[in-house]
Amino acid sequence: MITFGKFRFLDLGDLTKRKERDLVCPNNLIGTVDLYLTTHHGVNQSNARVIVDAIHPRVSIMNNGAHQRRKPGCLGNDSQFAGLQDLWQLHYAMGSGKTHNVSEMYIANMDENCEGKFIEVTAEANGTFTVLNSRNDFKKTYTNEPAGQRPARM
Repeated sequence: MITFGKFRFLDLGDLTKRKERDLVCPNNLIGTVDLYLTTHHGVNQSNARVIVDAIHPRVSIMNNGAHQRRKPGCLGNDSQFAGLQDLWQLHYAMGSGKTHNVSEMYIANMDENCEGKFIEVTAEANGTFTVLNSRNDFKKTYTNEPAGQRPARM
């Protein structure tokens, strides 16, 4: 957990679902976060629904590789996670098709042999943060939004 004033960023490395569950069940030891770096590159053996629901991220970044296929039910099918405003991907997931990739605006590297484009986050102490896609200079600012005012998870 990295904090800067009211901004909260969570990176759990390569934890698997069982260890993730231990962090939030029976008690949420983390609380809510503004930004979540998907665990274990976004693969299905991590990113348990229970942890994503418990930490209730506003935005998530998937640090995936080009050949890490995204499947239904994995984090990133953002329509299934209430309150997740956006998902950004480091690479377009080859072989997964457009159905299991986000809009190209939110993907830093579109080709298998990428140029090493990055996703940059800048945060302010008031909880506002901006995410920049270096491939296309698309950026989006997320203003401070207290957790109590975010939509509840179903």
